Amino acid sequence: MSRLRVGVVGAGNIATIAQLPTLVQRPDVELAALVSRRDDPGPLQRRWGFNRVFRTVPEALDAGGLDALFVLTPRGEHASAVEAGLRAGIDVFCEKPLASTVDDARKLADLADETGRILMVGFNRRFAPSYEAGRLAFGASGVDLCVAQKNRAGSEYRATFENAIHMIDLLRWYCGGEPVRVAATAYGDDPWQEDGLSAHITFSTGSTGILVAARNAGAWSERLEAYGKMTTARIEAPDSVAITAGGVTTVRTMSAEAYGWSTATQTLGFAQAVGHFLDRVADREQPLTSGREALRTQELLDLILETAGLPTQEQPGREWTSHAQR
Repeated sequence: MSRLRVGVVGAGNIATIAQLPTLVQRPDVELAALVSRRDDPGPLQRRWGFNRVFRTVPEALDAGGLDALFVLTPRGEHASAVEAGLRAGIDVFCEKPLASTVDDARKLADLADETGRILMVGFNRRFAPSYEAGRLAFGASGVDLCVAQKNRAGSEYRATFENAIHMIDLLRWYCGGEPVRVAATAYGDDPWQEDGLSAHITFSTGSTGILVAARNAGAWSERLEAYGKMTTARIEAPDSVAITAGGVTTVRTMSAEAYGWSTATQTLGFAQAVGHFLDRVADREQPLTSGREALRTQELLDLILETAGLPTQEQPGREWTSHAQR
């Protein structure tokens, strides 16, 4: 069996925790190329077994021999790398968000359609076992009401865009349809560094989604509650889900033993997202979190930010760091 020749752009914190441990264990994957701007990428090459190392994406693509590209850089570098991969005729997996602006995300989704390539964005929460179990409890029609909350100790530059976007994507997935009304408020002195944000979203399905993100809560927490069809799902991410249906509550805990002492790579769905992408490359079906789906999530995020009176663009001249450092 021939192996899929994969190039990886960026091998920072998120890549070494989330995607690379899965890719290196796949017998059907060859880590053919690493793109890194580190002064000495040798340790990364040896650790993961990359065949070659390049300084830029164009250099890696010009060298040929790639079937797919994983773009795992900070978001400001996503658009150019994804576009280059699609135009080179290869399939692309991109960390979320797809691009820094809705306009760029739309162009990339259109380009994937035009080129007939698979484009998937790493909204890994849809693949986390706890969130999957909660969504499955409501069937194809989705929920009536969903409350999604993500707190993270301290604030950061564009916190909603960088973190709460996961919960916005889950609200779309659980509620179905597209937003028809949005009300949102935010607090904090710096509009590019929200201390907190809340939103009330009415979807075309009639479902309601509520988003809560408190950056000054003093602790990290992530939870989701969904209701409808005389059913309740309560999720404490990443490893607990309680489903109440027919008067009976079933609780599942994703224990370390059950996952072979795994880390967040499995419990938060990173490994499953990588597997889903590789399956879609093989069967040419659209991914659950395709570029088009990611665009719709980003459009809703922008609508929430605008309604709350927050900017949707990056702040000129502001330095930004990420867990996806290269």
